[in-house]
Amino acid sequence: MAMKDIAEDYLLANLSVIPVSKDKRATFKWETFQRIPLEVSECERVFSDAWGLAIISGAVSGGFEVMDFDAHNKDIDSIFNQFIADDGVAYILSTCNPPIERSPRGGYHIIYRYEADSFEGNRKLANWSDGESMIETRGEGGYTVIFPSPNYTMVSGSILSIPTITFDQRNYLINFAKTFNQSVNQSINQSISQSKNFHNTDPVSYFNWNCQAYAKKLLEDDGWKRLSFDEKEGIEYWQRPGKEGNDHSATWGKKHNALYVFSSSAAPFKNECYYTPFQILVLLRFKGIYQSAILWILVKYLNESDKYIRIGINYFKTISKTDRFGIDRTELKLWQKDAIVQDYGKSILDKIKKYDDFTIVPDNLHYSPVVNNCHNLYRPFPHQPSPGSWDWTEVLIRHIFGEQYELGIRYLQILYLHPERLMPILVMVSKERQTGKTTFLNWLNMVFGDNMANISPDDLINGFNSTYASSNIIAVEETLIEKAITVEKIKALATQKFISVNQKFITQYRMPFFGKIILTSNNEDKFARIDEEEIRFFIRKVRVPAIENHNIEADMLAEIPAFLQHLTTLPPVDFSHDRSGFTPKELTNSSLIDVKNESKSGLYRAIHILVEDLFLNELTDQDSFLADVKAIKHKFFERDAKVDLSYIRTVLKNEYNLSPSTASINYSPFVNEPRKQGRPYLFKRELFTKDISTTNILPF
Repeated sequence: MAMKDIAEDYLLANLSVIPVSKDKRATFKWETFQRIPLEVSECERVFSDAWGLAIISGAVSGGFEVMDFDAHNKDIDSIFNQFIADDGVAYILSTCNPPIERSPRGGYHIIYRYEADSFEGNRKLANWSDGESMIETRGEGGYTVIFPSPNYTMVSGSILSIPTITFDQRNYLINFAKTFNQSVNQSINQSISQSKNFHNTDPVSYFNWNCQAYAKKLLEDDGWKRLSFDEKEGIEYWQRPGKEGNDHSATWGKKHNALYVFSSSAAPFKNECYYTPFQILVLLRFKGIYQSAILWILVKYLNESDKYIRIGINYFKTISKTDRFGIDRTELKLWQKDAIVQDYGKSILDKIKKYDDFTIVPDNLHYSPVVNNCHNLYRPFPHQPSPGSWDWTEVLIRHIFGEQYELGIRYLQILYLHPERLMPILVMVSKERQTGKTTFLNWLNMVFGDNMANISPDDLINGFNSTYASSNIIAVEETLIEKAITVEKIKALATQKFISVNQKFITQYRMPFFGKIILTSNNEDKFARIDEEEIRFFIRKVRVPAIENHNIEADMLAEIPAFLQHLTTLPPVDFSHDRSGFTPKELTNSSLIDVKNESKSGLYRAIHILVEDLFLNELTDQDSFLADVKAIKHKFFERDAKVDLSYIRTVLKNEYNLSPSTASINYSPFVNEPRKQGRPYLFKRELFTKDISTTNILPF
């Protein structure tokens, strides 16, 4: 089969594949596909001239990992044969049947998947005596060249049928592989507890592979004695309580990692039975109660108490989830004290961290989880800046912000470097579909992680606001705000400094608020009513992009560190002209003007047209005229019952910003009508004979 056909089959088997050259290097920027696999439709183009292919390890390939036995011109066959001859390894290989392949240099790959919330990177397990690698895992963040690349052969199994092994099985393979280490200058035999992902191990396996010393101490406390150790065989000899002399009653090490008892007088242990460290713990410390032993391990060794916090009198649990971009998200959920006690026992309550209250202190560079004994609801920033290119990121930013690109960069610079600042309401509008608005929001989610919330317009007026109260960026998609109360809520959120948090079953509490509002809408001109004087909106009309890239989100994800590095090198934002970093004049554009004009009342438009016609056809030599509301009603709306004097007065005041004369004067309405006494309005030609779409530009 052609390489592209193999690649298609592997992709359909949920394996993220990339082409490689003869030197095993990826033929393009492969990091892009660590989160989102290549599209099957792209295989023919990408693999058309590929020398070979590789599979990316970790989450993107369903927990894919390879145990790599590397020859380095040494007798790797002897090592590998000893490894697979072990009873435990043989049992795992026979029951799971993982694919095994041979590399061109004579090494071996044992291929499997395993389940976890997050996956380990490459890990050295054993070295040759000269320090060169003998056995290691190929994990998250790397890739492995695989069959049918040239000179790679399958020993057994199929790449299309990779099994998922348990954590217990994986830990056995890893720990047994460590015993082959030959290097005296480099210690490979690290305990699993040193791994950043040891918390993914189940408590029984963790205790068995990390707490042998504790189990042996329990034996000694119970009266057992360690008589001797056979270094050649790797066996310890133990004597039961009450027995004298040098006769032993059990061994440790002959059968993997367990105590083998061959005495009928060693209660609670039975004759001719193996006992793992966990079983010893259950029998000697917890009197046979397995659940109590497991809960004790979770609290003492696996830091289970760190998942919980207490705020005042309420308990919360940190819940971790992985989003569709492969980014870990966390949230705090209210958790009943009784449920915690039921799961772990009362002793865990003393280990749970206690805080006085919640707070928000946004900082993407120097994060503090606790401030003045208050739990900081702002989340750690998920990325670190580093040099590199950000070509696709620039393409999208230029597309969204157009001629105001520099303002867009400034907007993003403030979001990253000054998350504590109040900012204008960014609104992206377009009639067309697939213009990039959602892609931009998805990218912001990738960048800012848990500090961004996506909500609906209804959430803004909902009584419970905990879904967004702690967020630094609040995105509201497909917005058509018909209720004035919602518009006012949005404008208030954009400027308020504190928020009262309403959460179900929790007493209301007050904390600082730093939310930035971003709206998207398919209604370009009428997504909301915006007053003439409003200066809090930054509106961008977004068109269909000229360049298409169906993998742009994956490309931009890989470019985040480089883009952040760029933001840190820009000149500091000048906040001396406006606390938000933007002046009203900078934010004014044709889109903002269109929305403001569409927000005008029907009477505003009617008056504009009628007065404009008056200037152009009757008062051709006049620059202005005087008229009161009664004159306007009589001349233009005498037969329109819907237009009363109060309505006219309101429109003149609120939409035209006109005020009657401060004192009563004698004047002639519309210049050529009978004179009268009153307080008229002054109507100027320049206000009505310009295009209606340009009359409302703010006078800066």
